[in-house]
Amino acid sequence: MKKFITYTMVAACGLIAWGCEDFLNEQPQSDFTRPQTEGGVLVSAYETVQDAQNELNGAYASFKTDLYELSNFLIGDVMSDNCYVGGDGINEEQFDLMTVTPTNSVIDLSWSQYYTLAGSATSVIENIRLMPEDSDPAVAEEKARITAEAKFIRAWAYFDIVRLWGDAPMTLELIPSITAENLDKWYPVMYPARTPADEIYAQILKDLDDAVIADLPRSSTGLFQATQGAAHGLRAKVYATMGDKASRDYNKVVTECEAVEAEGYELVQDFDVLWTIEGKHSTESIFELEFSGEAEQHNWAYWVLLSDVNGEVEVTWRRYCTPTRQLVEKFQENGTDVRYASSIIWAEVPYSTYYPASNYPLSYKIRREEQNIILLRLADILLLKAEALVELGRVDDAVDIVNEIRERARIDPLPDGMSQDQARLAVEDERQLELYMEGQRWFDLVRNDRMEAVMSAAKDKDGNPMVADVQPFRRLMPVPQGQIDINERLTQNPEY
Repeated sequence: MKKFITYTMVAACGLIAWGCEDFLNEQPQSDFTRPQTEGGVLVSAYETVQDAQNELNGAYASFKTDLYELSNFLIGDVMSDNCYVGGDGINEEQFDLMTVTPTNSVIDLSWSQYYTLAGSATSVIENIRLMPEDSDPAVAEEKARITAEAKFIRAWAYFDIVRLWGDAPMTLELIPSITAENLDKWYPVMYPARTPADEIYAQILKDLDDAVIADLPRSSTGLFQATQGAAHGLRAKVYATMGDKASRDYNKVVTECEAVEAEGYELVQDFDVLWTIEGKHSTESIFELEFSGEAEQHNWAYWVLLSDVNGEVEVTWRRYCTPTRQLVEKFQENGTDVRYASSIIWAEVPYSTYYPASNYPLSYKIRREEQNIILLRLADILLLKAEALVELGRVDDAVDIVNEIRERARIDPLPDGMSQDQARLAVEDERQLELYMEGQRWFDLVRNDRMEAVMSAAKDKDGNPMVADVQPFRRLMPVPQGQIDINERLTQNPEY
């Protein structure tokens, strides 16, 4: 598997700095302190706005790591009822069996890469803040745009962090050169305690406030760039997730979803197009990772999930994320659902772990090494809006949205007169089939207090319970033991 540098907590908490000569072509290089310091006073690392853009490019590059080429699927799909683990590896199998431990290497790497993503964004934000004011309005506008994009990236990273770990360290500062005189001041910043989840959510919303969003570019097609539509979409997810379900403001969820719609995104007519090279930057996509297949710009997830040969299904070793029998049956029950063939392909493989080797299902939404990975799209936002409408008692409006998605899938509409409870389950089921292998299912179940019920009913390949005893503490991941070992202020999540 592709290896990435594992950063310590120090490097991860806002101390990352790197430059890119070409857009998104350089891997980040860690830097623990700012060399541009005099007497402990921070000075911007940037001489020009182009320096800021270069580091922003590096921050975007941090998305293209294990996080969204494997870990997101292990957490979002394998840990749910969507997939068996598929491939080999004790650490990966723990997600399937819901036995993840603090020493799990995937969790440790995910923690480090999320904090690298957040820290790189903080570096951009703070270094721009430290730059002298410029009298040129065009330069000031560029600084505002770059800062807004960096705040989107930081908000994205911390949203995943708080969803996965709850209370978690949050550092929003740069650190000067450390001396004997300033060590006591900066030690708690270098090795932070856990910030309460509600404070992390408050910072996410601050990073996504209206003024920040106004500085972002606008688009009605998917880009590998923060846009106003992407920011509204992320804000919708935050409002749909933060706090207890009973206390959430679902009107704000609806408002944010409608702000995304107002940007002009549209569902593509052919669902399958989304998973093709021609489907890059479609009218349905909102935020997607860009891959070209050249040099180090290939989509590593292609080999992890599907095939040895680009563009052909040829399998010589166990692929990850095998669709569960329950998921396959749910697709088949829909009869003419076009999403089935677009999401799962059946092939002959040299192993029979979960199905006969002669006819084995593989996840099929990433089909080429140069294919992009869509992280946010309109169908997700529409179904999130439907979820919120159900909670607001507007069941008929929610059903209309679901039926729009089902019409594209070529399946019958939902029946009239559904109760609120029936509509809740209908939206949940529709999100499962529509967003299979997009890293959403686990977060859907946890967000709606459905994890224990659904995972208790999940079956293995022989029809036995997949997890013998589903415990509520599993809603959160363990803090990596390696991080606790180097940070005495860091505590573990309960029952781990």
